[in-house]
Amino acid sequence: MEPEWRSCNWHGFEAVLSFDFDARELAKIAEEFGASEKDLQFAYSRALRRTAQTMKSRARKGLRTELELRTAAELRKRLQGFRFSRGKGMGEVRMWFGLNNMRVSAFKGRALRTGSGASYAGQQFAGAFIAKNSKGRPTVMRRATQRAYPIKEERMPIEDKAQIFIEDQVFDEIEEVFFKNFRAEIRARTIYNVGKR
Repeated sequence: MEPEWRSCNWHGFEAVLSFDFDARELAKIAEEFGASEKDLQFAYSRALRRTAQTMKSRARKGLRTELELRTAAELRKRLQGFRFSRGKGMGEVRMWFGLNNMRVSAFKGRALRTGSGASYAGQQFAGAFIAKNSKGRPTVMRRATQRAYPIKEERMPIEDKAQIFIEDQVFDEIEEVFFKNFRAEIRARTIYNVGKR
């Protein structure tokens, strides 16, 4: 299943992935527990939400390592918008990831002065210089205008690396996680009356 990546205002990128969840498998699990159509719909929605949370957590931990980030804090902001949105029927799922360029100081590494400017973690920034950010950490800065101030911190791209990781490591497990959650939700709904009044 290959997602379609779309640019999407402040969210960064939207991954649209059309799932073809096997309706027969869903019905089979529902039948096993004597679930009604209402039970099935309830369990389906809850399983989607739980799956989104699991994928968000896995994406955050995995991307921190993959992108060599200092902390997961930067990713936490970007994955807040990570959610499942049901499309037509029960299949289409949308997920949002903030994959815009990230501040240099978010990455592990050291700012180095070069002949043409500065570098950080192997990335060259011609015309840039080293200065301390608001936390007192040396980073790579650039003047926003011809004047001495204001200055802004340089950013590094994550889009390509993050997309490959998300496609290979996160999306591949969604179906398995979803069905595990769906079975648990159907069981909770029919045996323990979770969500029933």
